[in-house]
Amino acid sequence: MPIPSVVIEPASSNEGDDDRDADIISPTAIGDSDMTAETQTIKHMSPSGGVSGLPDDFLYKVETMHDFEAANSDELELKRGDVVLVVPTASVEDQDAGWLTGIRESDWLTLGASAHKGLFPENFIQRLE
Repeated sequence: MPIPSVVIEPASSNEGDDDRDADIISPTAIGDSDMTAETQTIKHMSPSGGVSGLPDDFLYKVETMHDFEAANSDELELKRGDVVLVVPTASVEDQDAGWLTGIRESDWLTLGASAHKGLFPENFIQRLE
């Protein structure tokens, strides 16, 4: 089966900007030691008071149909078959350009709230029911 040719524009306009990482906080830069137990518990609680197993702002799940190599630190590296938990995209421009924001489900299950959240192309995914 031939692989489709797809042209992807960078998710952010910060490409080549030397101080682009100054505005981005890496999820690995903040350790659990900076968070109280109460804050960690709140992030994993559902409105009903139980552990939800999903991010508070979770929208829906998708499966990636193609590999995606992140070009910028605000993008999510994906392999075909990865399941991604889609959350709201902060930038209307990114969303209008066909980019979604999400967290790999496997990362969420192992790292919880400290899992990397990033942009990925909408045309590389299939929504799961």
